[in-house]
Amino acid sequence: MKPVESKAPQVAIVGGGLAGLATAVALMEAGLRVTICEARRRCGGRAASFDDPVAGGLVDACQHVAMGCCTNFLDLCRRTGLADALRRDRTLFFIGPDGDRAACTPTRLLPAPLHLLPLVFGMRHFSWRDKTALAMGMLRLARSHSGLRQEEPTALAWLESIGQPESVIRLFWQPVIESALGESIDLVSLSAARKVAVDGFLAHREAADLWVPTAPLGTLFGETLTAWLESRSATLVTGAAVSSLVRAPDGRVRAVVAGGVEYSCDAVVVAVPWRQAARLLPDLVPTADERLAGSPITAVHLWFDRDVVDLPHAVLVGRVSQWVFRGDVTGERSHCQVVISASRGLFAGDRDGLRDAVVDELRQVFPRARAARLVEARVVTDPTAVLSVRPGVEEVRPPTRTRIPNLFLAGDWTATGWPSTMEGAVRSGRLAAVEAAASLGVPCAGLTPDLPKNPLVRLLCRSVAPQRATRAASVME
Repeated sequence: MKPVESKAPQVAIVGGGLAGLATAVALMEAGLRVTICEARRRCGGRAASFDDPVAGGLVDACQHVAMGCCTNFLDLCRRTGLADALRRDRTLFFIGPDGDRAACTPTRLLPAPLHLLPLVFGMRHFSWRDKTALAMGMLRLARSHSGLRQEEPTALAWLESIGQPESVIRLFWQPVIESALGESIDLVSLSAARKVAVDGFLAHREAADLWVPTAPLGTLFGETLTAWLESRSATLVTGAAVSSLVRAPDGRVRAVVAGGVEYSCDAVVVAVPWRQAARLLPDLVPTADERLAGSPITAVHLWFDRDVVDLPHAVLVGRVSQWVFRGDVTGERSHCQVVISASRGLFAGDRDGLRDAVVDELRQVFPRARAARLVEARVVTDPTAVLSVRPGVEEVRPPTRTRIPNLFLAGDWTATGWPSTMEGAVRSGRLAAVEAAASLGVPCAGLTPDLPKNPLVRLLCRSVAPQRATRAASVME
């Protein structure tokens, strides 16, 4: 890491979420000075925690999980000392509608994508016919071609068009795609679903590994990472929202105003959610419409009088609950969290009804929960937790650069080539750092490479254009 000189150019970062923090780390490693302005009292953005009402300490508002394919997020954690607080789980636990459990672990004995065979064929809630259909469907998805953006089908429409069984869609594709993308399978684009299949499962033997934080997100990003930055002379301004940007006569930004205080800068990276960015930069950021919209995620937090979940995590298929994560066990109290993606209109907003339904499902699949007493419950919903990756969204996701030479955008909603995830946020921050540093004549390290694809993966995942597009191309020739 280059030492930060007192006369080095100054970059102001608007927003202290993952995108802004990743931007700051990359810029400081390039030897630039950084000022982060965060409206909340703690950095971390949506990767936030709240006070545990039962055992004390912090509880994550919503469980965040990375996968092995999230190379930039994992690299950021390694660089800033957070890697030791991530637990690696290679086994995915599925609990079927009848309570059948399947521990599915990709093998290290076969090359990708054959490493997935134990995972696919280990699902006990599927017949052999369904398992074969699932395997073929995944390969066809990997070779799919979305065609023209405006004509791109949704994932559900495409899966139905290739004859995937209803049971396979409902008990595998729906929970996997909705959990990975945070949006309903009947709304997500085919290209986004293909991204999940290829990068998240087929590309590499480590792609589907889960990396689960073992410390609260508020501690990891709000304390440990910010301490790493401050120890290297970054300036953190919290509890002060940026209200305006001060521009010089030539149009360049020369300062940001946060909490009534003006902070001079040589470049600016705006790394806040798109609605906030549009309010701050109405002439540069597209306004939200049906193509640039959010999708809600709900977390149901439950505290019981005993330990009830006997797995580190589980995918509950065919139920309201999608993922359950085992939390801390303190004395005679235990905490678990159920995460439900694309939760718009769930139980018509009846939180008590949702809580009761989730508790009932846990008691059906976890024997220990049947005699347990519910001590406390909290339902947390973020109405715009992620960017909805619908057909057409890539046309309106803005690039990092703007028409102002020293003003740049970051955030998981920008054009990163990734869906709205922690990996997408970190990638956006690194891309913005590269552009901001280049505008100041300073070299900056770029993205961490994706997991390498072997020749078999590259062959099997080579997309095939539809016949219609092929015929059109031949006519043009």
